[in-house]
Amino acid sequence: MKKSGLLLSSLLLVTTLLSACGNSTDSSSASGGSGANDKVTLTVTHYMVEKPKVDTFKKLTDRFTELNPNITFDVQVMPVDKYNDNIKMKVAASDVPDIIFGRPQGMVDITKAGAFLDLTNEPFIQKVNKDYLPNVSYDGKVYGLPTDLMTNAVIYNKDLFKKAGVEVPKTYSELVKVAQTLQSKNITPFAASWKDGASYMSFMWPDMWGTLLKDNPDYAGKVMAGETTFAAIPGYKDFLGRVNTLSSFANKDAADIDYDRSLQYFAQGKAAMDIMGSFAIGTIRNYSPDGNFGVFMYPATDNPENNVMTYSTDDTWMIGAQSKNLDAAKKFLEFMASEEGSQIWADGVQTLSAISADIKPAKQDPIAEEFQTIFKTGKVVNNQVKPLWYGQYDDTWQKDLTFFLVSDPATRSVDELLQKLDADFARINKMN
Repeated sequence: MKKSGLLLSSLLLVTTLLSACGNSTDSSSASGGSGANDKVTLTVTHYMVEKPKVDTFKKLTDRFTELNPNITFDVQVMPVDKYNDNIKMKVAASDVPDIIFGRPQGMVDITKAGAFLDLTNEPFIQKVNKDYLPNVSYDGKVYGLPTDLMTNAVIYNKDLFKKAGVEVPKTYSELVKVAQTLQSKNITPFAASWKDGASYMSFMWPDMWGTLLKDNPDYAGKVMAGETTFAAIPGYKDFLGRVNTLSSFANKDAADIDYDRSLQYFAQGKAAMDIMGSFAIGTIRNYSPDGNFGVFMYPATDNPENNVMTYSTDDTWMIGAQSKNLDAAKKFLEFMASEEGSQIWADGVQTLSAISADIKPAKQDPIAEEFQTIFKTGKVVNNQVKPLWYGQYDDTWQKDLTFFLVSDPATRSVDELLQKLDADFARINKMN
């Protein structure tokens, strides 16, 4: 048996044993049985890297502790590329965090093992916009509280566009022409980083989970189930071709810088565009409070009517099923879903609320307004109704695409990448 299989088996065994132990405890301990004045420290794990998000989460926990002096927090930050494995090991070691950042559909193997608490009937879940509950559910049960939406598009520097004499593109061909024109005027077309997932996934996200997903619903699930191949998905080769072309217009040091540095690169006017999610607004403003930036829908096709904006629930919080502080953990999520908690998050992060459309930043950034304007057109596709890549599939896909992106654009082959993806996924399916 492979290492991942052993880990999952251990995870399932430990979770089963813990569940059995939990059933034998008294009702007080099973519900997190601390009294109202007992001191409680909630452990929280997340992989957020954006400073505005980290700072805003600190404001949330500080305010909650102010309202509940007996409850404090131990926040643990983990790297995104190792996050799922770290959570698996914590569960297997009976070291389950009280509150876990992540999405149940992006952590399917862990969700199946019973590591997350079923929140379906919790009052705070009733506050969430029902359109977004499928994003945080698995097998008919709700496991996460989403606080906001992630929309993805192209953020651009209006001043650099004006300087180069280019207009906002509405088709893919126009986008390539804009990139060529910018480059001819010694302006780097795209800011990017191939060093970490937060950046290179953002670069591809609006394409692979936008129009491609609209035209091929649940293609990820079908590939993982062995029902189809990448080569057989209509338009997938074209998607890889667009990645190949557009990535060749990125900053030359993309392989050597990280996500934060790429946003700084864009914010400081060293690149004209950044294919990015709305979650990056705060970081961009951190580096350029007065930058003249706008947003346009990523054009995956040459027919503007066929292009759509991809969106999903973004920052989502779950509770460890074996938490010893269930009452306190639920109380914190209840605060996050409250009007006060939601407003703190909206003001600090500048994204669309998953709780209510009425919750908006007290002072909305122009970038956020333009993201919202595109979203309101209704030309959108929810990319998390079905699970995306997870486990070995996600690790393999990311490794294959990263190797491709850091390779020389003049010699890399889309056909070879397509063949490698199919071969690697077929191998995983044989092991499962």
